[in-house]
Amino acid sequence: MSNVTRQIIGIICKAYWNSSKVLASSTSIIQHRTCHQLTCKIYYQQKQPHRQICDDVGKYQTNWNGGIYISGLGVSSWMRIKDQTWCTSCCYHSGRLGDGGAIDVDEPKPPHVQIRQSGRTVHGKDIEDEFQWMQEGEYSDKLQDYIEQENRFTRKALSTSSCFQKKLLAEMRHIETRQQPIDPFYLRSSRYEYWREPQNDGSFLYLRRSICGDHKRQVILDTAGLLRRHNYPQDSAVTDIKLSRCQQYAACMVEDSASPETYNTHIIRIRDDGYEYTDVILGTVRFEFGSNNTVFYTKPSSTDSLRASQVWKHEIGEQSQDDYLVYNEKDERFFVDLYPTRDGHYICLTSSTMQTMTEVWLIDTDPSVAETNEVITPRLVWPRQDGLEYYVEHHNGMLYILANFGDGWQVYKVPLNGSPCNPTLEMDGLFSTKFDKVGGFEIVGDSCILSVLSWDEGIKLVLKSLTDPGKAEQEIKLGSEFCTINHIPNTDINNSDGFHFSLSSPIQPPIFYSFQPSTLSVAKLPGQEEMSVVKEFDCTRIKCLSMDGTHVPITLFHKKELTLDENNPLLVCGYGAYGLDVEMGYSPEMIPLLQRGWVIAYCHIRGGGELGRRWAQDGRQLNKPHTFEDFESCISHLHEAKYSQPKLTAAYGISAGGLTVAALCNRAPHLIQAAILKMPFVDVLTTMLDPTIPLTVQDYDEYGDPKEDEAMYETIKKYCPYYNIKDQDYPPSVYVTTSMTDKRVPSYGPIKYIAKLRRSMQRSSHSHKNGKPLILLEVGQEGGHFGSLDSDVQFNQTAKEWAFLYQAIGLPPR
Repeated sequence: MSNVTRQIIGIICKAYWNSSKVLASSTSIIQHRTCHQLTCKIYYQQKQPHRQICDDVGKYQTNWNGGIYISGLGVSSWMRIKDQTWCTSCCYHSGRLGDGGAIDVDEPKPPHVQIRQSGRTVHGKDIEDEFQWMQEGEYSDKLQDYIEQENRFTRKALSTSSCFQKKLLAEMRHIETRQQPIDPFYLRSSRYEYWREPQNDGSFLYLRRSICGDHKRQVILDTAGLLRRHNYPQDSAVTDIKLSRCQQYAACMVEDSASPETYNTHIIRIRDDGYEYTDVILGTVRFEFGSNNTVFYTKPSSTDSLRASQVWKHEIGEQSQDDYLVYNEKDERFFVDLYPTRDGHYICLTSSTMQTMTEVWLIDTDPSVAETNEVITPRLVWPRQDGLEYYVEHHNGMLYILANFGDGWQVYKVPLNGSPCNPTLEMDGLFSTKFDKVGGFEIVGDSCILSVLSWDEGIKLVLKSLTDPGKAEQEIKLGSEFCTINHIPNTDINNSDGFHFSLSSPIQPPIFYSFQPSTLSVAKLPGQEEMSVVKEFDCTRIKCLSMDGTHVPITLFHKKELTLDENNPLLVCGYGAYGLDVEMGYSPEMIPLLQRGWVIAYCHIRGGGELGRRWAQDGRQLNKPHTFEDFESCISHLHEAKYSQPKLTAAYGISAGGLTVAALCNRAPHLIQAAILKMPFVDVLTTMLDPTIPLTVQDYDEYGDPKEDEAMYETIKKYCPYYNIKDQDYPPSVYVTTSMTDKRVPSYGPIKYIAKLRRSMQRSSHSHKNGKPLILLEVGQEGGHFGSLDSDVQFNQTAKEWAFLYQAIGLPPR
């Protein structure tokens, strides 16, 4: 459309509105991309609320007759396109849209990007970084000004879909209220049963009542009262509620919303007539009750570290500065953690790297051993060695060890007095398994239970008798429609022979079950209702062939009776790092997309843990490019199988998953139309060259050390999204979110990435025949790496992201 045409239509529009005695404040021309018709949109001052007009859409329908079309009905215009009524205030976007979308001629101008040439030399090679100033403190004021420009631009760009966002938000809230999962906090002893009750303000009351006697309800913790008492900021969260074995104490952790990933442990004394707050331990990461009056906890060695490296012992009632240091991990690659054995006799102190080594020490919880503040000496189970991962349980004086020593996973039985174990000596091997993915390990009664994920058969339990080692293992299949299994701690403090677990998927809230090894029976716990919406969708498992011939699994969710005609919008999710699975727990945010006909694909690419340790190893360090090759191959396969097409495809990645998606945008931008990157790790090279940044040293296992190893440097330099932005035709629109309080992925990485991407767009020699992509950056001041714990805040953010997809792809927002 020529400038002359724009001017003529603008004059006509203004004349029309002036003759109607309406105050017009601005005018813009909208061109429908499919039929190339023109319409006019008028912004003006008017008292009638926008929402009323949107709700009255049926009253103000108009026909799309071609030529120049002018309409004005309150705050927004309405147009009928392809038998669908669109509110132009929701469907148009101030930027490029795909087919079915529109362009606003008066689009907001993107922020100006300031350049300062700088660089460094590594391995004799120069690295130029024109946005390095963004991570230097002396330019903090200019950086803040740039951030404010980006946030304003994003707000304006997304404001055009505000009605659609509100609709999505209402749907997510409704879906959340419809799910009625069983209370995950329930304990029972010979004297009491414990449970929690939600309150109207989102807080919880934790209660108990006597099993015998008067059955009187007694509050043992009021989470809202705890936050008020200690003046925690709004949105702080109470988590990890635990009960001491003597049932005289409870404890919980509070995450301070003003300082994400900062936790404090609060201890509560439970009396017969109520409860009282006793001790507070600041800066903890994990805690476990020891004997009747002791607590063990982990913490970092400094407040600016994210690595839990120390284990301390606390005597309830004493000052925390008098606590005793039990263990101090000096190797910066290792994190420490705590978990109790199922029978409660020991606390397992683990020290492990991201995915390659584990070492376990036992802390005895016998009161006769731990009733004073004397020296506690943990007992080593198995010395650390490269490639060895193992987990420990205790039962009847024997240790049971699940280890990847050798081929596959082995379960060993070791006398307690025989530790530390020596792998060169023969141990009593109960059985071995070739399963790729073992999700959990339990000793229940006289049985060893493994939860196993098979991509061909779904989740199943594998049972092995401890009293009859010659008896073959038994398998209990739990269903291919589930994607995750979580083991639930003992609900009976006196150690029932049962085993509880939950199953879930992105569309299925957790369903809680009980398994009895003696009868091999699996029973759904009472009080649960299955969501009817789950029956609307199917779960499909397929595999694609990656570039080197490796078969990569993909899990798909979609409406039943899906038509493979390339016309389904597709959202592809990927992660592929640290030996962790792509997140497939229950996600009510995904259901509105599925109900609108989207296909959601979860790609189980190398570097993740879906197919076991070898799968993870084949996507780290020098093998990291396999992660990106797999992701690209998955999307290409889905297009070839006619699940969708590039113009209807979007990619979604969080943290290291953002690295995967951003790498795709450089490698194969033609495969997708839009990308959402949340807290993305996009400046890998800068981060991995600086060991002073939190978690860099720990990430050497995943990405390698480019400062010391030139081969690692060259590998990272070739895939790092920030350093591989180049002058090419970038079809995908990109929406990046980050937080100034993110301690894991420094916010300057995503900010630099967007700045460089904008710079590339401005000087690109390509015509961008489909329109220039919409590049959005949203920088928050709160939430940290994992975002707000408030579900409503999460839903609000997701509503913006889904609306962005509709705008970027050009789908009518219905």
